[in-house]
Amino acid sequence: MTLLPAARRPRTAALAFLLLAPPLYGLLGLALGMDANWDLRNYHWYNAYALLTGRLGMDMLPAQMPSFYNPLLDVPFYLLASHLPARAAGFVWGTLHGLNLALAFLLAHATLRVGGAGPRVALAALLAVMAGFGGGTLGLLGTTFHDNMVSLGVLGALVVVAGSLPRLIDGPAPGAFARVAAAGLMAGAAMGMKNPTVIYAVGLCLAFLAVPARPWRRLWLSFFFGVGVLGGLALCGGFWMAHLWVEYGNPVFPHMNQIFKSPFAALSGYVNVSFFPDSRLERLFFPFFFPFAPLKVGEVPFFDLRVLVLFVLVPVAAALALLGRALRRPSAELTDTAATRYLLTAMAVTYALWVGMFCIYRYLVPLEMLAPLAIVMAAGLLPVPRRAALALAALLLLLVQATARPADWGRAPWSERWVEAAVPPIEDPNDTMVLMAGYWAISHVIPAFPPRIPFVRIQSNFLQPDSVGNGYLALMQDKVGAHRGPFLMLSTIPDTPGAAKAAALLGLRVAQDNCRDIPNNLGEPLNLCAVTRMADHERSVD
Repeated sequence: MTLLPAARRPRTAALAFLLLAPPLYGLLGLALGMDANWDLRNYHWYNAYALLTGRLGMDMLPAQMPSFYNPLLDVPFYLLASHLPARAAGFVWGTLHGLNLALAFLLAHATLRVGGAGPRVALAALLAVMAGFGGGTLGLLGTTFHDNMVSLGVLGALVVVAGSLPRLIDGPAPGAFARVAAAGLMAGAAMGMKNPTVIYAVGLCLAFLAVPARPWRRLWLSFFFGVGVLGGLALCGGFWMAHLWVEYGNPVFPHMNQIFKSPFAALSGYVNVSFFPDSRLERLFFPFFFPFAPLKVGEVPFFDLRVLVLFVLVPVAAALALLGRALRRPSAELTDTAATRYLLTAMAVTYALWVGMFCIYRYLVPLEMLAPLAIVMAAGLLPVPRRAALALAALLLLLVQATARPADWGRAPWSERWVEAAVPPIEDPNDTMVLMAGYWAISHVIPAFPPRIPFVRIQSNFLQPDSVGNGYLALMQDKVGAHRGPFLMLSTIPDTPGAAKAAALLGLRVAQDNCRDIPNNLGEPLNLCAVTRMADHERSVD
């Protein structure tokens, strides 16, 4: 297999695509607008700021439960957007997302087996462009959700595997095992930075059991890929897992706490079940449901038929391929046989894990990127003439692309800086503590405050002032109770009455008639209200 053609003109065309596709995709991101999604305002901006400025032990829960998420992926974006004008940062960020198109091209070119060198480059480029224009993928362009950043590790691992499959199957063992370990390192690094990427690491690992190789060779390839995954996980996630273990006794805190039993969280898995199917039947045939009811798998509307097409096409094509083999009718073989078996198996395992563990469509975006190539692969399994298989693939690709409608998680007009907030003067910043309450995303304004001010969120999707069974409450109460200086309360304006009730449970009164606005460019104005301590008799009455 070759990642690039040998002939001069096709090679030049391939290199031109690899060089131009990412920045052009970055320009498209600028046209879509500036990302202002809820997660950016809740934790992607703050978490990077906290890591870079040493605030991890200073603030408590400012970003709600995601305060405990690995901030490593947030750091590059924060550095770009805090040092460059917003449009420049957006172009660079979108260009990084565009590297997915380059990897998709290399993967397609390495596996396609149709036409000459020139047509193969053209088809690989078409499939790569489609990889960037799915309903989820295009919606994520230029955003900070990172599902289209960890995809670089997934696609990169696939390029390494697909580009060397003959050597992996029949070549010298040391070189083969080193290559799959390198591929596993990429997938493991993606998993370490964003834990839900585990579904791809497992899928790519188990798919080696389906390649046309000797049984022991398959097992060893899978084993060494798994070793690489563990190395990547340790490299990009180990420091954070160690931090969570030391601080809370749970390396994935607060998740899986029914296993680790940290006293600082409830004995729960903290699994988001809000997107789970309503029944076993719906889960079994989920791709027939969620494309037409996208809020079942996401926060905003979108439309994309890629997963549904593969859900039907792959098993049908595989069954017909077996039947054709029995009748001695060969498959069309539009792509390399070993690569087809590997990729389609990996995608099937990944999807099965996704529908069992998450059902959040954003986590399926790397699979959406791979879907155009997978459709060609599945069509090539059919025991029909090549032209018929190509015609079917073209028809399905036209269908999914023509009907795709991208998601929109929230964008704003471009401003000079990505995050802007006007914090009013604070009289005694060195001794003031800012409390946070409500359930909205507000931590993005924290970097605009004087750096000596600690922030403590007393109400969030992880902790309430009257929580039962969550030991983190005692830590929060101790920190607030030990503070001897003035307090302020930060919340959205609609959340201010609820913030007052939460503060009252801690013996504090929010002066709702003594609040100042904090205008910001990513959301509604926030309230910064004065807070006083209640007298003992007032606390007893409340």
